[in-house]
Amino acid sequence: MIKFRNPYHIEPPGALREILSHPVNETEAIELVVFQEHRYAFFYWNKWMRKNESANPPCLVSLDWHQDLCYPCETEKEWLDKLDLTSDAEVSLFSWAKLAGNNDGHILCAAYLNLIGDIYVHCRQASFPDAWKDEELIDKYGNKHTIKKFKTFDTLQDDLLNSSETSVFFDIDLDFFSIKNGLSDGSFEFTYLQEQEIRTMLDKDNPLIHWIFERLKGFTIATEPEHCGGLLRSNKFLDLISEIYFSPELFAPKCNWKWKPKY
Repeated sequence: MIKFRNPYHIEPPGALREILSHPVNETEAIELVVFQEHRYAFFYWNKWMRKNESANPPCLVSLDWHQDLCYPCETEKEWLDKLDLTSDAEVSLFSWAKLAGNNDGHILCAAYLNLIGDIYVHCRQASFPDAWKDEELIDKYGNKHTIKKFKTFDTLQDDLLNSSETSVFFDIDLDFFSIKNGLSDGSFEFTYLQEQEIRTMLDKDNPLIHWIFERLKGFTIATEPEHCGGLLRSNKFLDLISEIYFSPELFAPKCNWKWKPKY
């Protein structure tokens, strides 16, 4: 077993975490985390759930080119059953070394442990028509998690605005902003949403974004540069999110939401 220098303050490799005021509520603070490997979100959902005062976990709203909805196999379930969720060291190591390295299993592994509630994914990947159908996962405690996938932002918005969800983990994989993803189809050719489309979609006054921000309990961003067509393209999308929401920029001293008072 690895001996950690400080097992109580350890996070997945390369993750950057920012403590922010809540985008809407005046009495809360949230964390935003940026990492390259999308599976590291598992660590932070667990971390935030340990502080969750509600008996029910927040739902997950994810924007991603891929679905990332592989079910845990029996071996993975055995690993998850033995995982000490109170240990940052153990969960960090597990997120790095035992969750699927292609970053497609973290969501349903988290659902299996009831770290997230129902799942809403706006994505572009679907290998066959039935891949868009709703699914269910029964977690280790017997709770049912509904898994919904959406082809369009509008259908995601319509569903969530008419839901009874009260808290949200918001998750963006930057490859979501690609339309044709050349790494996934083997062509190595990429096309992208236009900048104004992204700005309109993510605007704080967009009804869905406003709905999410009212209920926000944590914000994760996966950069995954190889799936964005390169590091500079991934950085461009991250810079755009930072420009839309924050002043000064993310991880700068005194960073805050643009519409909140400056520190």
